[in-house]
Amino acid sequence: MKYLFVLCLCMFTGHACAAWVNTTGKITSIVNYAHRDTILVALSDNGMAVSQCSDRTTFAVGDKYTPERRARMYAMLLAAQASERSITISYNDVGNCEPWDSNPDVFRLITRLTLKS
Repeated sequence: MKYLFVLCLCMFTGHACAAWVNTTGKITSIVNYAHRDTILVALSDNGMAVSQCSDRTTFAVGDKYTPERRARMYAMLLAAQASERSITISYNDVGNCEPWDSNPDVFRLITRLTLKS
């Protein structure tokens, strides 16, 4: 009986499941650096803070994405900024932070963009 109880406890503990969080707003800044492939984005709405990520105001298009993916996301961000339309940024509510210099967990990594009409 004790074995069955412990087995049941093990099935329900241990793994945290991340979920996507959506934040919608207008782009207030897009920052590129010549020495990095990461693109930094700030919105009029800071969205939900992710406890593992130290920066609570900026999102990132990660440098681990392929150049084609980064270019596609960058184009959407520029289109939203130029047209002054709102954009929805999706990111994980747990972890999935973009590193910066020696700090491994800084910016909330963008997982999806949706341009609002």
